[in-house]
Amino acid sequence: MDEGISADWPSQEEDEVEEALEASDVEEEQLEITESEVEDDSSNEEDAPSTDWSFPVRAAPILALQGETVTEFPLSQHVSGHQSTSLIVDENLMRIVESRYDEDGIRRLNVRMALVKEHISGYSHTHLDIFQRLMPIWYLSAGFGALAWILMFTSIPVIGGGMFILAGLTGILLAKLDLHRISFSDHGGRHDFYLSGWRQEPYLIYNSTALLGPAFVGFLRNGELETKHIDVIVQSMAKPNPPAAPAPQQPKQLPAPPEAATAPMPLPLQPMIASGPPASKPQANPIPPPPAPTQIPPPPVAPTPAPPQILPLSSLPPPPMPPPVAPVSAPENDPLWD
Repeated sequence: MDEGISADWPSQEEDEVEEALEASDVEEEQLEITESEVEDDSSNEEDAPSTDWSFPVRAAPILALQGETVTEFPLSQHVSGHQSTSLIVDENLMRIVESRYDEDGIRRLNVRMALVKEHISGYSHTHLDIFQRLMPIWYLSAGFGALAWILMFTSIPVIGGGMFILAGLTGILLAKLDLHRISFSDHGGRHDFYLSGWRQEPYLIYNSTALLGPAFVGFLRNGELETKHIDVIVQSMAKPNPPAAPAPQQPKQLPAPPEAATAPMPLPLQPMIASGPPASKPQANPIPPPPAPTQIPPPPVAPTPAPPQILPLSSLPPPPMPPPVAPVSAPENDPLWD
């Protein structure tokens, strides 16, 4: 009986093994679920567009808030960084968008042109720099008009001073606008867009218009807009961080001066004995006496001239006596002396 009972019912050890196997299967299923969830989260994070933004303002972060993943080619930006113009390409459309940061703290987009990506068949760019080339003529015209007005006030008949001034100022203004015409062609014809350089970053607008042509050729070939070259230009325009202030230098401790080495005292000179026999044991290596100083004869002195001799008054001869003068006597036969 005991053997039959033991054969029909599983032992306690077998039950524990089966429970352990079931627990391990449950843990494996949970690990598979968590791994799949992590993979899904990572794929969603990679697909999600970035909404981070900073100045200068760009269109891609603003469109990312709407869930659009786009390729942005910056064309120009304002010197303040609060406004920019970009070429936006996604799966279906090509747009020229103006993005700006207003005073109320809200970012806004203004779509200037939108074309179907598959229908675009051509591109052209023209720099309207004829007004810049004629800049000396505009200055000359404005100066001549001002001179004509001055002569008009001096009663000299000159006509057309205001017209010359207006023509000169108009040419100068158009030269400062620095207009660029960008044209796109599709089945409906040609679509022009004018890009102005007034108060824009000149370095960006010159490079963007130069790089847009090669990038758009690649776009017409394979439908993808290359932006790596313009991204390098934008990164080079970023202002470098100010250098950190140098740490205050601690005063250097000067090394202590070495102790003055005690020089050996010179041996005293033995006095020379004028008379008497020499010493029986002379000193080894006697120090010779210093040579007697040679007497330099004094330079000859020029004889001084003797002062003039002054003779005494007693040795001088007496001065000559004056000649005798006859006494004055009364004239003879003078009537006053009668």
